[in-house]
Amino acid sequence: MSSILEFLVRQKKLALVFTISVIALGLLSFNQIQRDQFPAVDFEVISIVTAYPGASPEDVEQNITNIIEDELSNISGIDKFTSTSRAGTSSIVVTLSQDVSDTAELKQEIRNAVNRIKSLPEEVVDLPRVLDLKTSRKSVLKISIGSEQLSYAALRSVVDNLADSIELIDGVSEVEKQGYLDKEIQIHVDPEKLYRFELSLPQVMSAITQRNQRYTVGSNHQRQQEKTIVVLSKFDSAEDVGEVIVKSTFEGLVVRLKDIASIQPGNVEEKSIVRVNGKKGFILRVKKQSQADVITTVDLVKTHMDDVASKYNNQLDIFYSSDLSKYVRNRLDIVTNNGLIGLLLVLVVLGAFLSFKTAFWVAVSLPVSLLGTVALLGVTGETINLVSLAAMILVLGIVVDDSIIVAESIHHYKQTGENKFKSAVHGFKRVIMPVVTTILTTILAFSSMFLMEGMMGKFIYVIPLVIIFALVLSFLEVSLALPAHLAGVNEAPKQHNWFEFFEDKFELFLARVLKIRYWVVLLFSVVLALSLYFAMTQMKFSLFPTVGVDTISARMTMSTGSSLANTEAKAQQVEALITEVVGKELVSVTTDVGKYFTHKAKFTIELVPSSQRTLDSKAILKALKARAADIKNVEKLKFSVHRPGPPQGEDIEINLISQIGADNQQAANRLEQILLDLPGVDNVNRDDDPGKARIEVKLDFEKMARLNIDFYTVNRYLRAAFTGIDVTNIREGQNDVNFRLYLGNSQQSERFINSLKVVNKSGRVVPLSNFSSIRNIVGEPDFNHYNGLRSIMVSTSIDDEKTSTSEVMKAALSQLNLNEDFPSVRAVSEGGAKKTMESMDSFKQASIMAIFGIFLLLVLLFNSYTQPLLVLSAIPFSVIGVIWAFFLHGETLSFFAILGVLALVGVIVNDSLVLVSHLNYLKDKALDKVEVHEWIIKGVKDRLRAVVLTSLTTLAGIIPLAYGIGGTDYMLQPMALALGYGLLFGTLMTLVLLPCLYLMNYEFVSWIKRLRGVLNQ
Repeated sequence: MSSILEFLVRQKKLALVFTISVIALGLLSFNQIQRDQFPAVDFEVISIVTAYPGASPEDVEQNITNIIEDELSNISGIDKFTSTSRAGTSSIVVTLSQDVSDTAELKQEIRNAVNRIKSLPEEVVDLPRVLDLKTSRKSVLKISIGSEQLSYAALRSVVDNLADSIELIDGVSEVEKQGYLDKEIQIHVDPEKLYRFELSLPQVMSAITQRNQRYTVGSNHQRQQEKTIVVLSKFDSAEDVGEVIVKSTFEGLVVRLKDIASIQPGNVEEKSIVRVNGKKGFILRVKKQSQADVITTVDLVKTHMDDVASKYNNQLDIFYSSDLSKYVRNRLDIVTNNGLIGLLLVLVVLGAFLSFKTAFWVAVSLPVSLLGTVALLGVTGETINLVSLAAMILVLGIVVDDSIIVAESIHHYKQTGENKFKSAVHGFKRVIMPVVTTILTTILAFSSMFLMEGMMGKFIYVIPLVIIFALVLSFLEVSLALPAHLAGVNEAPKQHNWFEFFEDKFELFLARVLKIRYWVVLLFSVVLALSLYFAMTQMKFSLFPTVGVDTISARMTMSTGSSLANTEAKAQQVEALITEVVGKELVSVTTDVGKYFTHKAKFTIELVPSSQRTLDSKAILKALKARAADIKNVEKLKFSVHRPGPPQGEDIEINLISQIGADNQQAANRLEQILLDLPGVDNVNRDDDPGKARIEVKLDFEKMARLNIDFYTVNRYLRAAFTGIDVTNIREGQNDVNFRLYLGNSQQSERFINSLKVVNKSGRVVPLSNFSSIRNIVGEPDFNHYNGLRSIMVSTSIDDEKTSTSEVMKAALSQLNLNEDFPSVRAVSEGGAKKTMESMDSFKQASIMAIFGIFLLLVLLFNSYTQPLLVLSAIPFSVIGVIWAFFLHGETLSFFAILGVLALVGVIVNDSLVLVSHLNYLKDKALDKVEVHEWIIKGVKDRLRAVVLTSLTTLAGIIPLAYGIGGTDYMLQPMALALGYGLLFGTLMTLVLLPCLYLMNYEFVSWIKRLRGVLNQ
């Protein structure tokens, strides 16, 4: 062993080449690796959307949703499926089971099942769209395009060309158009002329369709030169439709379409409106390819747009919003700036305790480990994102600890005057086993994350990957390179060191502490118990707190039946309010009016990145809520924030499931009131709001039979009168332009129904009122299903400072008391509350397994049952500092705080493990020579500098991020706080509590041995 180590120590050139090569490879990879906001995650969720124009929610449920759900119910591997049947649209969300090994095969089976359905209504002209929900499908940039110089048609043509050209840019997968009205040729048939010429509407439609044809009838059957015979009757231009003959007689009467209808170009009916910063216009949502770099892709798109703007002589008004690259770039800058400041502080601390040359080579281990990790991430196809950056920050302290332990040990032997090569060999050999064990225990602790289930498991799987990469590279650096680097450093032994003063004072202090060791342990235990009790009763836990978010959402609800134009007018007032309140902190406000209902509008308020704002999102949200009452004549105007992290729905979502509609409705009413009365609950919503009031035309089929009128004909007349019917199309450029036929004016009111006349099969005109009646009824709500059963979902968001998801869920369900008051109703929790509980449950199980694995490793190292427990005791005691730090800083315990605690466990366990190893080494040497108190005090004094040094360097590395010296990142800040303040208390625990526990353990083991001796006699 010694000969191998001595050989490695003398390979200074090999060590230098290894260090420089890893750093160079890492820098090269850093310039090429993909950057993104979050890891690429397949949520294993399939969305099935089917358009059924003009259908009521109940028609959609019966004719679309139920049929698709029947097919889905026969497929194994599906965890659940939920659906919403709203006017004109069926939307089904299928969640796959986590136990399925081959999700790609299951997804294809779902697609095949949907494609097999042949019994959909004829009005469903497009097949159901089956979409795979992944993070890669998220748009990275929105481009708003307007122009005061160009007409709508000209601008639409420009936008079409732009969308096509952007899709050709490297990294772009898809460009989705919003605020876009397709061109159509509108044919307005005059009802009076239709009746005068005794024409029926189906007859006119059929004439148009049959005229616009192209078909092959066969060949000319010649041997020498065979040719294909094609019959052409397609329209060459939109104007040709007017020449279609709809009726002719032997008497010479010829009726053309232009004789009974007006034909004009127009746009499809505007069913929803998108506005950006108060202006309507075209919006292009750019989506990137899954393996494309978000910053590079957005930069390429913007460069292309600059070229386009100059091409059109700056006639286009171009505005960018929802720019994801801006936030990714900002986060990278913050972490890089704080990292450089931290590295500088680490160098200062190391230089104060060790020589400058030694400090330099120890500090070099940081870029070696981190840049090497970047290179390995690139090789494995991973990205630089929020989660992988968090993992790198976590591992900083652990990586530098290993280097410090080795360097301090070598430095110690050099100070004795030993040869520099022998000092390197002896110093490294002395700590090699503890270092290897600390690396393995840390890998085990973080590997527990591999076992986390659900979406969170997929979201954070890169953390243990980064930890493993960094620690393996750290071990290679401290074993292959660092001893050789330090062996080449000449250090003259120093007679005195400034730190000796503190070592002497600490020696006296520890001597007194060991005398009252039982009281000390009792004191620490009481503090731990009180801290845990305080945390459980007074502190809230939120997986992802709403701190530092850069987007605020708002929902406005008008009275049911409000038109699109009326809702837009009110939305303009809300936009003005938002602009006034948010002020200079506002980047953009995007308004979606009528996306699902004409009486509802949604606002997305994009703020300046949190690190550059003077106000945090909570203050802005509070100001907006205070001014919401300024908007009059609206039923609801609610402002809320979406939590960062993976998509998890609202904070609380409770699905009430029952086939008995009345019970479901009553249970939902009760639950809504309960939630409104709970403190800290806001934005209570439910998905069964009533829809528009309906005008129901009730047909008398017996009279229709006598009058020789079929249902299909009546359907055609009513649809043409109020919606219009696409009869054929013509190709213009790369787009199909539909010919849409209307009966009369497309904007006519319900009174037209009373005067509407239908031509029967005999050609006679019959008023619709002769075989129908009209009544007004209350609009029906959307119909929602959970696994095929009727459901109502009640959702709400919560204030982290006042309550937590678990508290609200527990209180709401206990007060609802379904078993006694609504026995037919079942409640299923969804959203953030469910995700939080699932994630924490799987994390607890994984952590228990990890701790057991660490215990086995320590048993192997110490050959003892009790000493591993001493080291593991560091874990609960180190949490004391975290609890009080978060309380004093007013922070909410969160997922990233837990990550900080995990890193803290790694650092504290490392220090404890090395200290116990050193005490065992001294025990074997001094057992019969000196008192037990003396060698314990000497051992702790020997390790004092290393423990203080590892703690201070870790603190120096993360303090800039904890307090935002180089820019504040609110998501990573809790992690840095947990690690920093936990380490402060953990250091005290290592240097004071652990020696007391070690001495108590030694006395206990000695007593057991004496007892065995007595019993054996």
